[in-house]
Amino acid sequence: MNIAVLGTGKVGSALGARLASRGHRVLYGSRTPAGADRLDHRSAVASSDLVVTALPGGDVLDVLGEIGEEALGDKILLDPSATITPQTAMGHISAGAAAQVQRRFPRTRVVKTLNTMNFTIMVDPLASVPAATVFVSGDDAAAKTVVTALLGDLGWPDTGIIDLGDIDTATATEQAGSLYFATVRALGDARFNLTVSR
Repeated sequence: MNIAVLGTGKVGSALGARLASRGHRVLYGSRTPAGADRLDHRSAVASSDLVVTALPGGDVLDVLGEIGEEALGDKILLDPSATITPQTAMGHISAGAAAQVQRRFPRTRVVKTLNTMNFTIMVDPLASVPAATVFVSGDDAAAKTVVTALLGDLGWPDTGIIDLGDIDTATATEQAGSLYFATVRALGDARFNLTVSR
């Protein structure tokens, strides 16, 4: 699959490297393009089937707005972003970031996942923690099937993937951001996962 990873920080670099190692063609979208695989955002999206918004949550709508609705079209958009204020509070009180993206770009098939953990857990969960749970939210069933397969490529077992339902359920996982950062402070370590035990 041709994948555009928007963002070249820790999340984007980790996701891109792991997906490339599983045979996917990964291009990075960056504000500072350089080289054959680090393009401007619009060019990376144009060459992709699936877009990953590995960006600060507060930047996602602005970057996608610059790319434009026509360029995004009906592509699958995997959104692992977290919208957190500098005080580690929830950035959106009502509709979550992913739901806002879906409403702004109705043709684009938005799937929210991987936003409740550190980037090291995203790409190799069972090597870091004994139990793995990742949540998926989105309106398009086919898009969620594609994203679920990519989660498998990242090392997530089928039994650890929970489909919460439509894109509005993503707001619930986005609200876990404050809990995540409070736990990091309490443990002094980000190598943990929020896991459903049943």
